[in-house]
Amino acid sequence: MVPNLPVRRRGSTRLTLIAAGVVMVLLGTANPTVAQAAGPLARPGAQPPNVPGLAQVARPTEKRPGPLPKRTGSVKVVKPAKPVGAAPKAGAAAAAVAGLNDQVALRALVIGTDTNDFGVATWKATLDRVGVAYDVLYSATTPVTTSTFVRPDGVGRYNAVLLTNSMLVYESGGSYLVGLDPAEWNIVWAYERNFGVRQAALYTSYGTWPENYCLTSAGETGVGSTPINLSLTPTGAGVFDYLKSTAQIPLVQSYVYRTAITPGCGAEATLTEGGSVLGVRTTSTDGRERLALTFTSNQYLLHSDLLVYGMVRWATKGMFLGEQRHHLNVDVDDWFNTSDHYYPDGHVEYSPGWQVSGHDAVNLDNQQVALRAAHPQAAGFKLNLAFNGADIDPFAGSACAPNGGPTELTATTKCLKSNFRWVNHTLNHPELNNTNYATSYSEINGNRVAGTSIGLSTPDTVLKTPEYSGLGVYNPNPEDDTSPPVDHGLEGSNPQLLQAAKDLGVKYLHGNMSFASHVPAHLNAAKVHPLESSISVVPDWPTNIAYFCTTPQEETAFYNSFYGPSGRFPYWPANLTYEQIIDYEAGVALQHVSTGSIYSHTFHIANTRDYGSGRTLLTDWIGSVMTKYEGYYSVPLINLEWPALAAYTTVRNAHFAQLGAGVDPVYDRSTGTVTVTSPAAGTVQISGVNGTGSSTYGTDVTTPLVLVANTAATVTAVPRL
Repeated sequence: MVPNLPVRRRGSTRLTLIAAGVVMVLLGTANPTVAQAAGPLARPGAQPPNVPGLAQVARPTEKRPGPLPKRTGSVKVVKPAKPVGAAPKAGAAAAAVAGLNDQVALRALVIGTDTNDFGVATWKATLDRVGVAYDVLYSATTPVTTSTFVRPDGVGRYNAVLLTNSMLVYESGGSYLVGLDPAEWNIVWAYERNFGVRQAALYTSYGTWPENYCLTSAGETGVGSTPINLSLTPTGAGVFDYLKSTAQIPLVQSYVYRTAITPGCGAEATLTEGGSVLGVRTTSTDGRERLALTFTSNQYLLHSDLLVYGMVRWATKGMFLGEQRHHLNVDVDDWFNTSDHYYPDGHVEYSPGWQVSGHDAVNLDNQQVALRAAHPQAAGFKLNLAFNGADIDPFAGSACAPNGGPTELTATTKCLKSNFRWVNHTLNHPELNNTNYATSYSEINGNRVAGTSIGLSTPDTVLKTPEYSGLGVYNPNPEDDTSPPVDHGLEGSNPQLLQAAKDLGVKYLHGNMSFASHVPAHLNAAKVHPLESSISVVPDWPTNIAYFCTTPQEETAFYNSFYGPSGRFPYWPANLTYEQIIDYEAGVALQHVSTGSIYSHTFHIANTRDYGSGRTLLTDWIGSVMTKYEGYYSVPLINLEWPALAAYTTVRNAHFAQLGAGVDPVYDRSTGTVTVTSPAAGTVQISGVNGTGSSTYGTDVTTPLVLVANTAATVTAVPRL
């Protein structure tokens, strides 16, 4: 994926690059279906250019894993010598973990082979995003014993076993070695059997090693950048019920075993392609429940985003720490301000530049209504407008001007004020890297006063500084506004700005995912500012819809001047059309949304121009993201106002703090409850339980549970069966 575009604002004379460098973070990712949409223009598997000073939007490329080694035979399943619950006979210790115990911790165990096992990173990516408690066991170096699975108090340590592949065979020195020996496999299976724990495997093939998944071969092949589309069976639609039952899941960059179900065997297909089975839910001969895919995945591919969460949810019976929901939040910066204007011939008009007109504002509202009508899953969608109040007309009326020019913007804004959400972006849009306390205070408070004067409801707790300034990313030479800025870390922030913001009740400052110092340690969390603990930084996603482009011709010319084969930072082998640009960039956003990111995507006022028939660059992009989302998902696309979005990041901070503190949730199957203890007070998110403050999303239920240190809290379990 290509990096992001430069930004210029009022008062500068040259382009200023907004980002500190290409930062490979978990959520910025290319859409693997773009190669199909873009045809010969796409370069599947190519690394994006490492362009200093431009924003990151790309995940690294992973080497595609190959086939599993061929093995014959199977491991004999040793069943309990006595009825379930009885003590095992001498000599059967390798087969029986313990007697039946109805208590298991809400924690997953990932079993891989070694640190080169691609499946470990794939499982961890989803578990980390959701906020699940888990451990990783590398079978090549760590033996499996009964104590691996059962605590001294008899409680099972795990409520899900997640295999990277069903064989756990790895290559070493040209030979294939077994990660688990037969005795260890039987310990795993006995635990699953005795404690009623499900197993999920990211990758399996036909055959019987170490046990039979009811699959026979129907061929195997590598898949490159041209996707094959997977369909959900009725069983699969039940397992992955957050997806549309009609969804076509694009499988790319994978090694695929096409299989068939063995007649009379206890298995059901979950995913198919043509007449081949590519996913299976099966029950072993001793009653253990298993789920498996017959193709490779990695954490950078869309099909992983669509499917791996469902595998975790199935394996845990829907009971785990954390949650996953899907959000689309969009900011438009610089309302009331003036934008530079880029033209298709490459020249930039700095003065008078471009301004939103009354007509554009009315059209934007109409487009927003049309998006909600066309996309029912996004029925609550509303734009966040980050405004600069210095250009507000204090004498404006309050009537909409659908045919009016820039002078009608204030009146039209007053007319439409309840139809958008408003964010403080400072009064005059100055860079705040070196401003003193008085100026910082005046810019923040003055914009509040200007907004209030025309009835805009602006949250005092949220501030978006111009160009994310004042937060440690700047060029050391104040006269140099063309070279890439340097990320000095949040410790390089302007203390005068922070003090002014604190004194005015600001709790959240917008950051940028392009800057490494702004990226939180966990998805949907915030970074508590190291210089001012009362303020947190919540990052935004930048986009490649250029801030100073108003029409498809302008966007296409600028995009290709940067990323085309003759561009400043050549990436694509041929120039893209506008339709291809929108499709590709919307695909980038889709994966942000698919991974559960709550963070907002940033646009600018020039992108709101009605360039013809009511269309805008902004709403073209939004509509494409929504269309892609609704092609896959059955659950709603959530849109939050900024105070709620920011507050959610605080909940996530508390959740991950509890994971670090050793929170211990234990499910008791006999009582139908989950009891949670922690050595530290705080709040933890738990899915699959009902309690105070529970909320539902599709068929998922989550409770934010408030904990008192060393005090048990009990909630009702609602396991998925």
